[in-house]
Amino acid sequence: MNSKTGHNSEQNTPVEFALAQAAAIVESSDDAIISKDLNGVVLSWNKGAECLFGYTAEEMIGQPVLRLIPQDRYDEEAQILERLHRGDRIDHYETVRQRKDGTVVYISLTVSPLKDSSGRIIGASKVARDISQRKQTERQFKELVEALPAAVYTTDAAGRITHYNQAAMDLWGCRPKLGETQWCGSWGLYWPDGRPIPLDQSPMAMSLRQNRPIRGAEVLVERPDGTRVPVLPFPTPLRDLGGKLVGGVSMLVDITDRKQKEKQLQQLAAESEQRVSERTYELRCSQERLRALASELTLTEQRERRRLATDLHDYLAQLVVASRINLSQAISRTRDKAVSISLANIDQMLDQALTYTRSLVAELSPHVLYQFGLSKSLVWLGDQMKQHSLDVKVQIGPGSFTLADDQAVLLFQSVRELLFNIVKHAHTDKASITVNIDEDNELWICVEDSGIGFDVATLSRSGDSPTKFGLLSIRERMELLGGECEVSSSPGVGTLAIMRLPLSQSCLGSPAPLPTATAEMETAVSSPAGRSLRILLVDDHAMVRQGLRSILDSYADLDVVGEAADGQDAVVMARSLRPDVVVMDVNLPLLDGIEATRILCREQSSITVIGISVRNDPQVKLAMTDAGAVAFLPKESAASRLYEVILNHCPVKS
Repeated sequence: MNSKTGHNSEQNTPVEFALAQAAAIVESSDDAIISKDLNGVVLSWNKGAECLFGYTAEEMIGQPVLRLIPQDRYDEEAQILERLHRGDRIDHYETVRQRKDGTVVYISLTVSPLKDSSGRIIGASKVARDISQRKQTERQFKELVEALPAAVYTTDAAGRITHYNQAAMDLWGCRPKLGETQWCGSWGLYWPDGRPIPLDQSPMAMSLRQNRPIRGAEVLVERPDGTRVPVLPFPTPLRDLGGKLVGGVSMLVDITDRKQKEKQLQQLAAESEQRVSERTYELRCSQERLRALASELTLTEQRERRRLATDLHDYLAQLVVASRINLSQAISRTRDKAVSISLANIDQMLDQALTYTRSLVAELSPHVLYQFGLSKSLVWLGDQMKQHSLDVKVQIGPGSFTLADDQAVLLFQSVRELLFNIVKHAHTDKASITVNIDEDNELWICVEDSGIGFDVATLSRSGDSPTKFGLLSIRERMELLGGECEVSSSPGVGTLAIMRLPLSQSCLGSPAPLPTATAEMETAVSSPAGRSLRILLVDDHAMVRQGLRSILDSYADLDVVGEAADGQDAVVMARSLRPDVVVMDVNLPLLDGIEATRILCREQSSITVIGISVRNDPQVKLAMTDAGAVAFLPKESAASRLYEVILNHCPVKS
């Protein structure tokens, strides 16, 4: 006989067996399963109820269920009994019950009505599950959420707010109604550009509709007072154990401080940009001033060199030449052999002094540059580099051009520095200079060698070597002139430096045509035949003219009919005096000897011009002969050779 059923197991029917099996399941359940009548008196009590509430079956069966209910919740039992009389089922009703030891326990209660065979309700079955741990976890979670500095809220599957923390209420500026208020239903929501966001397009609505987290959607929350707060929402769907969408949770991060900092950073960036722009402008101006200063220093140096060279040429060299002319006359007249030897020694020393003076003048200032232009000066420079064991091949293109002195000086100096860099660092004895004008009227000067080369990238590093400083200095000069300098090189393959300078139309082409003779010039009076040769001396130094005249006057078949101190006077006097021979100095004021020779040869083809100069450079001789001179003599040779040259080119008529 079973003590709880009161029947003999051997006489159990199938129904009784099923009831016994159900009773065993109830007895073994961890949940508290109890039954009561309609008066609330306990009829059954399983082991789960004993473990949950602390009462044994003997202590509870026949006792009112109010024994388990705290006094402040007695109304719940009355409401449950009322619903039982109506036949309602109560599912998962969460409440609090009291244990035997007086402690309370959170339970989830399911109540089902019990009916007899006729369907009449005679009591109720209760299943109570301990949810204390879950409630504690929920409480801890709520405390955690409440403690978060960011706004957090949850919704059901329809988007109605089910929970929110204090930070959310502070952010919204209002208190939404749980279970009723939808996200952004009581406050405005806007995109960062101010466009309103419809409810169905809000981040939470999108998350619930698409059943996925939404990230990176910055929005503006408008409070009831009209203020707007920039936030970053992080809506995420909530799913039950079966994966069904049951709601959503979102955290709203107030990014007001970040936006303010971004704005401040933008302002700082703008201010920094402005300051950088101002500093860059100042640096650019300083750089331009430094470029101008560096170029002006170079030009000033060249002007001073030119002044010194001019002084040496116009005074010392002319004085030495005049001394040698006079000395040559003295040597020819003396009969004392010892005196003649002494004078010859003095003449030799004067010759050495004149050679050194010429070399010094050429080193100080390239007179070829000022007199003949950049192209011929580069040819002269290439020839001069032989003194430094560098063979320079110079190629001048067909285009002609004329540069201002300052431009020509800076370009000449740059080429000179490039050649000396080759001498010092390239470890080669050959180089080339190419001068051309391209179709865009741009002057190209290329200096190339096949030496050891270098890494061009190191040019940007200051202080590496004087060579790099020189190349950077050349770049600065070219930029100041409005041009540019490109250097290409690599170890083992040599170096190519290209300087480019745009030329204006005024710089291009040949010089203006020379004036032709007027009728007055053509009708000048001619001398009768059978006369001595008429000589016009042209030199800007009186001592030299005096010395040359004394030499020429010693010959009966020569007649010095006039002297001129500059090129303009020479042209005017030649037109009136109609000389047979003009002894023309190259370096003259107002109009140089080359131009004066060109004019005279065009106007009076019968005139014989013999060029003389302290300088004995091939370029000077070539320029004079190109202008029309029949011969060219260094001045110190005039004493011994001038008469012979005159007779060779213009013999005296008998």
